[in-house]
Formats: sequence, C-alpha cells, structure tokens
Amino acid sequence: MTSKDHPSRESDNWANPDLCPFCGVRLEDGGAGFMNHIDEAPVCNDRFEAWKEGIRGDMGGEWGG
Repeated sequence: MTSKDHPSRESDNWANPDLCPFCGVRLEDGGAGFMNHIDEAPVCNDRFEAWKEGIRGDMGGEWGG
C-alpha cells in the first residue's frame, strides 16, 4: 500500500464503518473488525496512531480506543 492508496477525505470510505478509512479494505465489522485489521496492517496502524495523535487534544478525557 502506498500513500496514493489512502482514500481522500471526500471519499465515502471515511463515512462507511464497514471499510477501513485508511486503505478502504472491507472489514468484518466496524468495531472489533477494525481493531483486528489495524493489528494486521502496519500501514493502517501507523495512520490510525497518527490520526489519534492529531485529535487527542480535541477529545475530552481519555481516549478509550
């Protein structure tokens, strides 16, 4: 996967919980399936960690995910 594979922010992949927002792959489900996917997909895991870091200050309290 390359950075050009990353869906644009205008993509429906960002709003569809059945797809990984970072690569667009279909997930088993939008909750545990996503967590399983990022455990198995290092690029998506890195992108998820960067996303969490970017929004950390926007969320009140502790991040549970």
